[in-house]
Amino acid sequence: MWLLLLIPIVLTFTINFQATRNPVASFILLMVTAIIYGVTFAFIAGTYTGQDIASAFVASATVFVVMAILGTVTKKDLSRWGSYASAALIGLIVAMLINMFLKSSAANYIFSFIAVIIFTVLTAWDAQRMKNIYLQFGGEVSTNGLAVMGALQLYLDFVNLFLQFLTIFGSNDNNN
Repeated sequence: MWLLLLIPIVLTFTINFQATRNPVASFILLMVTAIIYGVTFAFIAGTYTGQDIASAFVASATVFVVMAILGTVTKKDLSRWGSYASAALIGLIVAMLINMFLKSSAANYIFSFIAVIIFTVLTAWDAQRMKNIYLQFGGEVSTNGLAVMGALQLYLDFVNLFLQFLTIFGSNDNNN
């Protein structure tokens, strides 16, 4: 089980470092990452009801689409918000690691709401950042590599939004 959790992290770093150098290999690694997350979600889905999964998917898809569009079309610079969200994410990860030992379901529930806010901001920021990188460096580096890098960032935003909404919607069932 730990292997299913650690491999996507290693693949994510590999994709980020190789995306513009070797876009084809990075794309293949992105697909492998998606397959591994799919297998992981199959295990996770067994502990939630279909209604919880559907609710979490609709909520995360709605938030993701709205924020990705907002990040792409807004003229306002979101880099400061992205920096704050990234810093907050580091703090949240530390708090979640501590909570693994404390095993507080109330803290886990609260952390899920905080994570939804963080990944909402990160979705808009990542969409804007990818657009700006393309506009600034599109002719100098592989656009396929930029596409893979952007797809990875936005995929991770969506996956994390989905997992947090799943925790929120599924907590009423006492499943987790």
